[in-house]
Amino acid sequence: MLNNFKNEELVKVQGRMFPVVGGRLRLAHEDNANLSIETKVISYDTEVAIIHAMVKTEKGVFNGLGNASVKRDRVLSNAILELAETRAIARALRFAGYGVEYTGFEEVESQNESDEKETASKTQLTDIFAFAKSANISNEDLKELIIRTTGKEYTKDLTKKEAKTIISILAKRKDENNGDVVM
Repeated sequence: MLNNFKNEELVKVQGRMFPVVGGRLRLAHEDNANLSIETKVISYDTEVAIIHAMVKTEKGVFNGLGNASVKRDRVLSNAILELAETRAIARALRFAGYGVEYTGFEEVESQNESDEKETASKTQLTDIFAFAKSANISNEDLKELIIRTTGKEYTKDLTKKEAKTIISILAKRKDENNGDVVM
């Protein structure tokens, strides 16, 4: 099944390949004229989110649970609900037969160790400020976002992984400000 994933749908971690949920979604859409995915919040508070996903394909109905916590997923602690939903959908799609033999990238504990240790690149830092400006986010609000998300006060102290997270949040806000639909 790994051969059905496109190269950009696979991430290598510690020498092993893991498909991202987008790859499973693409395969499911290609195989099913009437694909349906529903999610439901099972539990959500400021520390932990648990989501149930139900995927209906032409082969049947498949369920998956996903969780995320502030402690486990510190870098994405401001988006644990979304992360739990992504994990639930990935599991349900896996149970439906899409990459069944592979754990999803979103479920890997340490997704990219080098990104967790290396400092953010100059390009990433430039992108952070460019996205903040285009999303009409003040420097003070940006600093607050960075502290809330990473616990760090200065952009120069961000790791590559933390910078990716900040850029992702800012890109989402920019799209929301432009009226684009963000999935």
